Amino acid sequence: MSKPPIDREYAFDPTDPSQSKDFERLGRIRREQPVCRPAENVVITTRHDATRAAFLEAKRFSSVGDMRAPGVVVSTEESFLGELDAPLHPKIRRILMKGFTRSGATAAEPWTRANVARRLEAIQEAGGGDLMQRLAIPLPGSVSAHVLGIPEPLHEPVMGWCDELLHSSWPATGKTERGEGIAGSFPELSATLDGLIEERQREDHGDLLSLMVRSRDDDGWEIGAHHVRTLTVNILAGSLSASYMLGNLLYRLLRDPDFDAALREDPARITLAVEESLRLEAPVTFLFRTAREDGEIGGCPVHRGEHIMLGIAAANRDERAYSDSESFRLDRDESPDHLAFGIGPHVCVGNHLTRMIGRVTLEETLAHFAPGTLQLAPDYQWTCVDHLQEYGPEALPTRTR
Repeated sequence: MSKPPIDREYAFDPTDPSQSKDFERLGRIRREQPVCRPAENVVITTRHDATRAAFLEAKRFSSVGDMRAPGVVVSTEESFLGELDAPLHPKIRRILMKGFTRSGATAAEPWTRANVARRLEAIQEAGGGDLMQRLAIPLPGSVSAHVLGIPEPLHEPVMGWCDELLHSSWPATGKTERGEGIAGSFPELSATLDGLIEERQREDHGDLLSLMVRSRDDDGWEIGAHHVRTLTVNILAGSLSASYMLGNLLYRLLRDPDFDAALREDPARITLAVEESLRLEAPVTFLFRTAREDGEIGGCPVHRGEHIMLGIAAANRDERAYSDSESFRLDRDESPDHLAFGIGPHVCVGNHLTRMIGRVTLEETLAHFAPGTLQLAPDYQWTCVDHLQEYGPEALPTRTR
């Protein structure tokens, strides 16, 4: 069978972050050819309805291999939750959902608030600093580590190893020059997590790690220790998306006095601000799926084995779904819900925790700094993080007055 032709008018390289995060280009595609083939073996969705529908069709569009380079296959035990399909995916997800609840996020709020306050006080004392490196990057991972039950002295080294892992060849190939798998590639991280897992095998600590280690289904099935280790890395590394959500919110707070004033005037708007940022400034711009069979999306033929580029950021700006869709508005109460966390069987399990982190960070920043007392460095220029799928500021250097 001949390869389907690329839509040359709308062609771009999905592996080039400068093109995959070009919202003007994506907006043109959304208006003119909302489902098309911008590159060989890739079909992109840019409207809300088609993207939502593709998310929901988990049987037609597989998540396996989402984060891996073409041809790379890793074992189930080395696979993140988001790259698993049924029947294993829902079995693991049911266990994790017992820990990632709305009430669980509420329970983690006091610890999160104290952590944010401590970091902001350090920035005050220092007369400023990079809000990404001193707050937005470390905070979500530390909250996830707290929920998992990882002792606080281990948060910094564990997240440091996870950061190395994310920026290594492991996500694409499942290995590095040091070895294969997490244990071979990052032995210090592996040994630390394995020690914590062994503790939970002996005794229930009442945390998320214990839940993963000790849960059994009706047939006696359990998540093996090897996969618990991988899923723990998954949960920790997945906090990067929340980091860039925070970066987007803090950047807006510092550069827009009206936004700052609106939140101070009515703190109830803070929750709306988090949701609107997730919509307009989606920290994950797209996800990939693979077609299991021939079919179509939005009138565009899709062939078995082709990759579906689910355009989250483009869909969240769909003018057919949202009025004034390219503007940040605190009075937006319309449906449909944004797709920043996905939807359906693979919706992000940590969405309640992420929303809580965003709200608490804004509340504490407003409480610690009077209007205009925390400012971006005078020569600051916004630069997007150099990551294929993540959207947010690379740095936020600040000074205090």
